[in-house]
Amino acid sequence: MKKIIIKLLLIFIICFEAFGSLEKARQLYNDPKVERKNEKITYELIMGDYYFSAIPFAIKHIASTQKINPEFEKALKALVVKAGPEIFFDVSTEVLVKHDSPTLYFVLGLRYFHEKNYALAIKYLEKVPDNNYLQPEVRLTKGAAYSLLGNSDAGYTEYKKCYNYAESAVSSSANDKIKRYYAILKETCSIHVARLKFTSQEYDKSIEAYDEIDKTSYKWPYVLLEKAWVKFKQKDYNRTLGLLVTYKYPLLESYFMPESELLTALSYHKLCLWEDALSVVDQYYKIYKPRSEALASVLIKNKTSDNYFFYLTHESTQMLEAKHPFIKSLITQIKKTVKYNVEYGAYKIAMKEATLLKKMNRDDFIRVLIEETDTQINSKIKSLNWYIKEYMYEFINKINGLSFQLFKIRIDIMSKKRDLIYKGTQLISDRGRGDLKHVNRTVDEQFWEFTGEFWADELGDYSFGLKSNCEEVKQRTFEDVKQEILEEEKSQKKKDDDSSKGVKND
Repeated sequence: MKKIIIKLLLIFIICFEAFGSLEKARQLYNDPKVERKNEKITYELIMGDYYFSAIPFAIKHIASTQKINPEFEKALKALVVKAGPEIFFDVSTEVLVKHDSPTLYFVLGLRYFHEKNYALAIKYLEKVPDNNYLQPEVRLTKGAAYSLLGNSDAGYTEYKKCYNYAESAVSSSANDKIKRYYAILKETCSIHVARLKFTSQEYDKSIEAYDEIDKTSYKWPYVLLEKAWVKFKQKDYNRTLGLLVTYKYPLLESYFMPESELLTALSYHKLCLWEDALSVVDQYYKIYKPRSEALASVLIKNKTSDNYFFYLTHESTQMLEAKHPFIKSLITQIKKTVKYNVEYGAYKIAMKEATLLKKMNRDDFIRVLIEETDTQINSKIKSLNWYIKEYMYEFINKINGLSFQLFKIRIDIMSKKRDLIYKGTQLISDRGRGDLKHVNRTVDEQFWEFTGEFWADELGDYSFGLKSNCEEVKQRTFEDVKQEILEEEKSQKKKDDDSSKGVKND
């Protein structure tokens, strides 16, 4: 009971302080004699946790002042962390560059990156000091910019620095949410390192980077597919199939990856297990055709809406299931993405502010704050709506694109079968359950035969043990079979005669 009372008192104190800060901001707004009015209002609103309300006043101060002091730099940091750097994207470059502000340099760099002007993005990001709190995000963005400009060596260097900065931030952070945020950043940088090493065909180093991602991470299910592609390039088709079979695990139901079906079919194809490959192709059409149609129906009906897809993520599981089980699973997948969570977190902060403000007596000041928060809320809704819609469009395009790739596999298998007939040969037929001798593993990899163990104990580290059936042998024609029968009869007759002679001799 004592703990509950203490918590209630703390909530009361926090609310009282927030209200006090808002009242101070209101007094400043209504006093025509106050100097540096916009700056001081910004401080008070941030102290009261009215971050989105503070945005217009912060922008006015940036535009009017000649120099940003250290205290206001901290205020900018708070706004970027809570509301996102996008809140300053509409401020002109001329206004932003006149200040020696690491936070505004970061905003500029990120804005130019989104505009695909990677050289300018790098220019402004390099102005952020090495000891600045934004360094993990700065290095991640610079790494992506260098990579997109074709400078993979510089990109690799930046990603490694991003990893180190983020790892340091995880260690030094006391807040669990901040720890998780930097942990995700660290994983993101590691994944980018792995992708660069994959592109440069340094497959062992790529695998090492992917192995940095813990199985408890939200990103791990996506890494499985990328790691499987590395193994495919190494011609370790059994390990590729083993990694991909993890998606069949019930707990990964929402992480359906159409591309994994293509890679599975390709791996069977490379092992010349053609019937298995064709079975995957047929299953893909059976599963993803109705999914594609359900998704297309939702997209076509609501493609012009600015908020339908945003509110779709708020619908109950039952309502989503009624639309189509696939829609429900796809929404679950989207809601687990980092971008959605960051944007939605900012949206919730803005909503909380707006709710509090709309309960107050409205004068000119409160009306200004309500208008600003409503503007920011609508902006976040549109942004998230666009992201969700784009995610779905990309997904349906991928389904259709993969359908064509799988069709090509089917055609190639039919062609190869025809060529064997023309040559009078056939593939060896050895489609058993597999053998340990066909499993490749490094010296530091543990190996379980799963005799009595639970199959999910080492989730994601499987390998098939299938033998390649690519060896060709002479095809048995009717004449071959007839000749074999005659030779067998002849051999049996000789045995019978020899046996008969033996009896007579006795």
